[in-house]
Parts: sequence; structure tokens; C-alpha cells
Amino acid sequence: MRGDKMENKTKVSVVIDGKVYMLAGSSSETFMQRIASYVDGKIRELKQQNGYSKLPQEYKNILLSLNIAEELFKLQDEVNIFNQEHQENEQELYKLKQEMVDKEMRIDTANKLVIEYKTKVNELQKRIIELETRSELHETKRNDSKNNDTKKN
Repeated sequence: MRGDKMENKTKVSVVIDGKVYMLAGSSSETFMQRIASYVDGKIRELKQQNGYSKLPQEYKNILLSLNIAEELFKLQDEVNIFNQEHQENEQELYKLKQEMVDKEMRIDTANKLVIEYKTKVNELQKRIIELETRSELHETKRNDSKNNDTKKN
């Protein structure tokens, strides 16, 4: 088995079903070897089935083609299911990201309200202290005034 590269075509010798074939194509030598090995393996699998050796070559070729096509279709179905699941996961991810953004916006709004309310509470506490101080001053003045009135009498 050898490979040559000529005029952008890769040529490689492969063994399929005990016979050497020269393949040429635009794929790499390794890839063409993999394909040839796969086909050779499928032929070996079919040869192990009862009655296969008695079939005419044309039927053997059709049976090989059908087996490979069956695998291809099954893999395509798996890929389609995978792609569909991937798309559903992408949609779910998008939905979750949107929910997260919405919640972050609500948190930001809530945080702004907390800051606003804290500011109002501080202002009200200052006002309470101011009023309590005034009240205490008035009380003190009243008490002083009473004391002065009591001393005069």
C-alpha cells in the first residue's frame, strides 16, 4: 500500500477483500485507507453470514451497498436527533439567559429602591433627632420657666 500526490489527486493502494486496488481522489491517503478498511470489514462481516458465499456477485454487491446505506441512514437519523436536541438546548439556554437578564434588572431596580429608602430613612432619622432636640429644648425652657416662677413665689 503506497500513496502518491499528483496533480492535487491522492493515489493510494488499498486491499479490499484480499485484492489490491488503486484509489485516486481529493481526500487524504489516511482517509481513503480508512474507507477501504471499513468496506473490507463490512465484506468480512457479510462473509460470516450463512449463505452469503453462495450468492451471485451482483447480489453480494447489492447486499454490501444496502448494509452500508442502512448504517448511513441510522447515523443520519442520530445526527438529526442530536441536532434537534442541540437546537432545543440552545432555545432553552436563550430563554434562561433572558430570565437571568430580567431578574438582574429587577435586582438592580430593587437595589436602587433600597438605596432610595435608606436615604429617606436617614433623612427621617435626622428629622426625628432634630424634633426630639427641639422638644427637649422646649421642655427644658418650660421647666426652667416653671422653676423660675416657683422661686419667685
